[in-house]
Amino acid sequence: MISLAGDVSGQALLAPPFGLQWGNTPDKVLDWAESQKLDVDIKIPGAHPEIREIRVSSKQGTLPNHQARVLEARYHWGKLFEVTLHYGSTEDSPSDLRRDFDKVKSVLTLKHGVFQANSNKNFQKDGFVQKSLSYHVEPVSGLMLLIAYTELEDKVRKDRSARFSLLYQNYNILPKDYIRAKGH
Repeated sequence: MISLAGDVSGQALLAPPFGLQWGNTPDKVLDWAESQKLDVDIKIPGAHPEIREIRVSSKQGTLPNHQARVLEARYHWGKLFEVTLHYGSTEDSPSDLRRDFDKVKSVLTLKHGVFQANSNKNFQKDGFVQKSLSYHVEPVSGLMLLIAYTELEDKVRKDRSARFSLLYQNYNILPKDYIRAKGH
């Protein structure tokens, strides 16, 4: 079973995981990754110098004391506004990951309220079948949790893989003009 890190705090109805707080600087993620000897990739998109994307992963597989394999944190001028956790690997069966996805969604529903369906798509082309579904809950305007599951099947090689992700967003951290310019 997948366990979730982080609890809802007084800071917001929907706190990001791993003890992070909305508006934090990247130091907290970087210090934690260094102390745990985790791999860190930092991306600064050339067209958007105000954004910093930090990806943390472990060569051992999952992150310490957690079932997620990757944590991605996004910052706008040094303030945390988005965190994504990715679950699953090539060793995990799609049926087990789908079961974990459903369990996590149930736990999060009890904690944050009923999720609304975002999408449910099946796509087939050139011997590949992709299935994806996602749901979200938005406890207050600008604060959102999205859970998404994707499965890919290679009909020719008879191979299937899957992954699911939790995306925590707080657009209230971003300036209003930035949100309008990005179409959010």
